[in-house]
Amino acid sequence: MKEISTGDVSTQVLFSGKPGIPLCFIDTSTLIYLDRLELLERVVAVFSVATIAGVIREFGRSPERIAVYSTGKGATDLLLVKRAALCNAVVFSEDKKVLQDADRHGLEYYNTLMIVLALYARREIDIVACASLLTRLESFARYSANVWDYGSEVLAALQSDGETISMPPPFSGK
Repeated sequence: MKEISTGDVSTQVLFSGKPGIPLCFIDTSTLIYLDRLELLERVVAVFSVATIAGVIREFGRSPERIAVYSTGKGATDLLLVKRAALCNAVVFSEDKKVLQDADRHGLEYYNTLMIVLALYARREIDIVACASLLTRLESFARYSANVWDYGSEVLAALQSDGETISMPPPFSGK
């Protein structure tokens, strides 16, 4: 997967806060994570979120304000990225294989950690809410130390002067 520096974050579509909300295709894992964080409603209010019918079947319900696209038969993960590519959309997933497939298609992609940080960057949540969400996410997310470290670097790059929060231990790289 391509490496981006934390300096590049402001150029990423979800972090920029520029007018025009990008279409974002979400997979089952991210629906579950956002639901556990009680953040799903906020995310669909801020971003234009869509998915495919297979994801809805896996998730077990159809959340409000998420557009559902039909697809052919096949593996849900592959179909999700294929549909996102057809729409030139962003991909939301926790699955490394989905993110790698999105990368191969030249699509931007985000896990829940980065979605939380994007909401903070866009001032949709404040520093206190960001810290709480990150601590709760750390309690169940299965990210590698590298992912947590990158998230910590992104957060540091986003923080305003005098506005800092302590990160959970995996974030600090300890």
